[in-house]
Parts: sequence; C-alpha cells; structure tokens
Amino acid sequence: MKHASLNRRHFLYGTSVSMLLPHLDVQADEAPDSVNIPKRFLGLYVGHGLAITRKDDHPARDWSWYPRLVDGKMVFGKSTSAFQPLEKHLSVFYGLDHPQVNGSNGHSSADSFLTGSNPQAAVIHPSIDQVAAMTHGKNTRFNSLVLGNEGGLGIRGGSHTLSYNRSGRAMPSINDLELLYNQLFNSDPKIMQAEKDLYARNGDLVNRVFDSAKRLKRRVGINDNRKIDSYLQSVRDVERNIERMKKWSETPKPHVDTTDLSLKATVNEPDVFIETMYNLIYLAFKTDSTRFATYMLQTMGSGVWESMPKTALGLGVGHHLLAHNAAGTGLNAMQKLGTYDKFHADLLAKFLHKLANTPEGNGSMLDNTIVLFGCSNSKTHVNRDYPLMLAGGADLGIRQGVFHEMKATGQPFSNLLLTCLQQLDVPAESFSDSTGVMKEILS
Repeated sequence: MKHASLNRRHFLYGTSVSMLLPHLDVQADEAPDSVNIPKRFLGLYVGHGLAITRKDDHPARDWSWYPRLVDGKMVFGKSTSAFQPLEKHLSVFYGLDHPQVNGSNGHSSADSFLTGSNPQAAVIHPSIDQVAAMTHGKNTRFNSLVLGNEGGLGIRGGSHTLSYNRSGRAMPSINDLELLYNQLFNSDPKIMQAEKDLYARNGDLVNRVFDSAKRLKRRVGINDNRKIDSYLQSVRDVERNIERMKKWSETPKPHVDTTDLSLKATVNEPDVFIETMYNLIYLAFKTDSTRFATYMLQTMGSGVWESMPKTALGLGVGHHLLAHNAAGTGLNAMQKLGTYDKFHADLLAKFLHKLANTPEGNGSMLDNTIVLFGCSNSKTHVNRDYPLMLAGGADLGIRQGVFHEMKATGQPFSNLLLTCLQQLDVPAESFSDSTGVMKEILS
C-alpha cells in the first residue's frame, strides 16, 4: 500500500504529460511528401444507436438509416437521402461488430469502436488511426488529429475520444475550433513563439518525469518496475514528438482560405460547428498537414452535445432518450431519431462532396481518402450488428456502391479495419481480433 501512495505522488508529472497528447502526438522526421499522393483515413462516430429497421413493412421504414436495395442498387430513405448522389462512392454494412464487446455494458462500447478491444480489458489495442500514424505520421506536421464535440477524454467506458495510442491509452480529443485552427494554420509570430515556449516547457516536464521515475524504480519491486517501464513508453513517445515538433516550429504553416470557417461557433449552432470542424479536417488533408483523423460526433455521455437535439434541433429530448424511444416500432419516435440522423447525414454528405469535387491525381481527394462512419450500437445499448458506412478510397483499391450483408460470414468488424490499414499501405498482418482481410470490399 505504501507503494500505491508513492506512485500517485511521483506520477503527477506523468498525468500532466499525458494531457499534452493532443498537442504533442505529432511527428516531423521529414517534410510533407510532395510527389506521392497521400492516402488518408477519417473515422467518425455517433453513439447510442441510429433509427434502423430493415423490415419493409415497418411503419417507419422510410426513416430507416439503412437503404433499400432496388435492382441491386442502394436507395436511401428520408434520413440519408443526401447520400444518394454519392451512392457510387460509398458502401453500407450490416452484420459487423466487435465480438469482444458484444456482452459489455451498452453505454461503454464507444471506447472500442476503432480498437476492437473490450474497454474493461487489461490490454487495449491501439486504434486504427494511430496504427496508421505509427507508419506514415512522420510524413506530415501532425501525425493525426483527434477530435470530438465534447472534447477531452471522458471516463473509461464513457469515452470522448476514438483514438488510443500504442500503449492503449486514450488520447484526449480537441473541440476548440480556434485552437485547432491556430495549431494547423496560424503562423502569427506570437503564436509560433508561444508554441516553441510550450515545447520547451514540456521538454522540461518530461525530463522531470524521467528523473522521478529513476528515483522511484530504486524503491519498488520488480512488478512495479515493469509497470513503470510500460507507462514510461508513452512518455518516451511524447519526448520524441516534442523534439520533432521543435523542428516543425521553424516551418511556417500553410496559408488557407478561411471563408468557410466559423471558429466562434458553439453547440448552440451545431450545424455551423460541425461543418467548421469538417472544413478544418478538409484543409488539414488538402495541405497534407495530416493524413489520419478521428472525430467523435456524439458520445454516450451526458454532456451538452447529448442535449443538443432538444436545445438546438427542437426534438423534445436528448439523444440518449431519442434512441431509447426509437428502439420500438413507434412511427413518431423513429421519425424523431431519423431527423437527428438526417442532421448528421446532410453534414457528412456535404463534406464528402467537397472531397469528391477536389481533383487529385487521376481522381479526387475522396478517391484517396477512406471515411468510416458508424455506431457501436444497432439500437440503444445493443452492441451487435453495427450500422456502418465506408466512403471513398476508390484509388486505394476499395470497391464502392455495395450493400454488404456480412452477418452470415461471421467476420468481425476488425477485418474491415485491417483491410483499411492494408489499403493505406500499413504493413499490418492483423488488427485486434481480426481473422483475415475482408476481400468483399476490394476492387
């Protein structure tokens, strides 16, 4: 017990270091690659479940998130009609999930969406974006962007982030639009100098963590030393990233058009806020400031964004209760949740159109970007048969325009994630509990 109090006291510095991750988890071994076309990934998530049914006789079938199949083509309903013009650029999946999470608490499965790991497990697999960043993050100013409408970490089992580093530790998400813009694009000398000062202070902080750890290791047993060494691996990653960012701090940031950015937007104008976040992701991709991003649009927590459907969209209740009410067969409840789903579908479709309308190589930015959207609940707290959509990636070997019936195949969701990694030129032979490559999505 005396060692427990010693750990808490000596690793207060370490806690501070972990909170630097959204600002420091970047790499800068070399300048952005101007010859090869970047291969990108964006992961998007909405919690609690969507308005879904696949029964044609359901009274709210027109509001279901899942499209109908007509002559082999996907026909989207009222909540997802914005995807119809993009039909050849996307695919929808039924029957995939993470087996390790099937029996878990239905409030906590957001933690596992891009890792495949049970959030209560002793070992958490890194998320797909961070696995990709370990391989290709050195080519860009930021190895990844970790974004979320609520921001921060949340709690274990109630995550506010989709991203987990190589040690399985959650990475805090950013929800400050102005801060994100400044980090990515603002070359004002005062801001650049402030960033340099921050890197210097954080470098000193890391040194103090290591000094503290050395003293502590002399006073504890073998098992505690192993735990300390494991923890310090994350600190070493931060140390390396600080040094890399010091190099980048001498390089002016790219200049971008700010016309479509509303950096003062709040949850009170959620469409403007989310559209601005999408526009910042688009600009980060276009300037090759990063190639990998995650964005948690809706957590399973009880923050201000959970209340947004009531306060800003006029739907009467928060998102959690919207999803609960729509778990039955009531037409009105399905329409309300479907209206919320439409809110997100319209904004996502606008972002996908922007990528599709930006020429790049022999195609478009969308052809070189894999966008994964989905939820880890089919209905509220049911951790099976995730509603998933994969968009883009045509020039990365992804076959689109397909509705994939995956239930009978027995494949885990991790097979899809592994396949995405391989198409991003990440030399991964497995991912979490994957059983192989998902050949069904390859062209």
